[in-house]
Amino acid sequence: MIRLLSLHRLIANCGLAVLVIASAGSLACGGEHNGQTSPKQHTVALSWNPSSTSNVQYNVYRGTQHLGPYTTKLNSTPLPSTSFTDSTVQNGATYYYVVTAVDQQSESDYSNEAQIVIPTS
Repeated sequence: MIRLLSLHRLIANCGLAVLVIASAGSLACGGEHNGQTSPKQHTVALSWNPSSTSNVQYNVYRGTQHLGPYTTKLNSTPLPSTSFTDSTVQNGATYYYVVTAVDQQSESDYSNEAQIVIPTS
């Protein structure tokens, strides 16, 4: 059996500022960045505690509703590391992220959920 993961850190790249938040809350960043008001392409950097099960890799899922469904699997193959950057976010959207651990035979339950609110610009 693979142990449930804990998604522990969520970082949003908001233009020139990088904000960090615990997964229990939500993050919103926006407004003007050094006098610039043009829309920016934002990214979300996720990291999590490794599974206590050895020889696992990870899948990252994203949804648009609290507690799922998490309809978008963001990685095409399992990740060997405990971090991932989502560069496909849309300005003004709210996303909910979960992670699973996978081995050759099974996939864990979802981690706890992390919420991010992407700035509109």
